[in-house]
Amino acid sequence: PLTKEEFKQLENNCMSEGIREKILTWNGFIIDGHNRYEIATRWDLDFETENKHFESEEAVKEWMILNQFGRRNLSNYQRSVLALELEEVFSLKAKEKQKGGQGGVLLKQNSAEAKPIETRKELSKVASVSHDTIAKVKKIQEKAPEEVKAKLRTGEVSINAAYKEIKKEEKKAERIDVIKKQIEDIEQGELPELKGLFDVVSVDPPWNYEGE
Repeated sequence: PLTKEEFKQLENNCMSEGIREKILTWNGFIIDGHNRYEIATRWDLDFETENKHFESEEAVKEWMILNQFGRRNLSNYQRSVLALELEEVFSLKAKEKQKGGQGGVLLKQNSAEAKPIETRKELSKVASVSHDTIAKVKKIQEKAPEEVKAKLRTGEVSINAAYKEIKKEEKKAERIDVIKKQIEDIEQGELPELKGLFDVVSVDPPWNYEGE
């Protein structure tokens, strides 16, 4: 989505110059120009539409996301989030490849046989970020609260910082689970058998037996 400032700038442009670009549709659905359509209907501005043809909904989704990459200055986080929206599309292409079907439009073929599609690698290529960044953002999208994601979008928090915090919380949760299991085992009398040699420190401090 556009920021409030970006939307206001677009609205001012449309009010002064009209809706210059066509609003693109597919089967009656807007696939490019949602903001311009909202502004046009709000202020009763004239606009033109153009219907595009795609073979499937997956093809439409891929076109919409790739179209966004070329339009605006996006952060690595935003680019990675957009690329991850294509994960299902690329996974389907990979399965089609394995079955001998058509796919891998974005993959260059250097031999007679098509190379297998590596989904995560293709996503990093599309987003122009590293494979590691895609993996971290995927974890962030799955685990991070919405307030952290909002800070990532504005640049207040870095991808690495958000990822480290998630890993820290995961390790803490894992440790708590281990302790809970140990307590349950002890309560049920299931004590671990100790084998081998162990270093021991023996301390015999002087005790006050007279209570002084």
